[in-house]
Amino acid sequence: MHLLKLYFDYMREPEKALQSFLQQPSFTQACAGYFVAALGWVLFFNTASGGTFPVLLLKLFFVFLAELTVGFVLAAFCGLFLDFLRIETSPAKLFALIGSSGIIKGLLIAFALIAAAVPEARLKVLAPFALLLVFLLQLGYLVRSLKRVYGVSYWKALGAWLFTGVPVLAVFGLLAVFTVWGIILVF
Repeated sequence: MHLLKLYFDYMREPEKALQSFLQQPSFTQACAGYFVAALGWVLFFNTASGGTFPVLLLKLFFVFLAELTVGFVLAAFCGLFLDFLRIETSPAKLFALIGSSGIIKGLLIAFALIAAAVPEARLKVLAPFALLLVFLLQLGYLVRSLKRVYGVSYWKALGAWLFTGVPVLAVFGLLAVFTVWGIILVF
């Protein structure tokens, strides 16, 4: 019930609710957000697959672990960026903030239920737009939350969250280099 109270407090006074939420970040509350995000992913991509319940539970477990891992990495890189700006922050607070934003990914469950209820609607064509909408909503929540909690400008908050994309770009860059290198060695 604490999460429900937190939600209504956030609707009434966002700054005050975020401050009280981040005063003592709770790993359990953060994990609840990550779990809702994982559930959204699994249901969104497996609604019409006809998988068995144990398989869905296994997918849910691994997606939950992936959400936690991504949350740790995003919190670390966002904290690094904010430290460069000389803004005192805590990776635990950022991890909890990212976890609370995972509830937005619960909207994917709604899209999955609509797709299951109305198969003629051809929502598979709209799936990329649904994902883009959810990611933009989540990014907007994170940017506004960072601005409210740490008092930074919107551009610095956006830069902090976009900076978290650096490791992703590095991984894809290395993957491209090794792929090209492998192709050259083969021929």
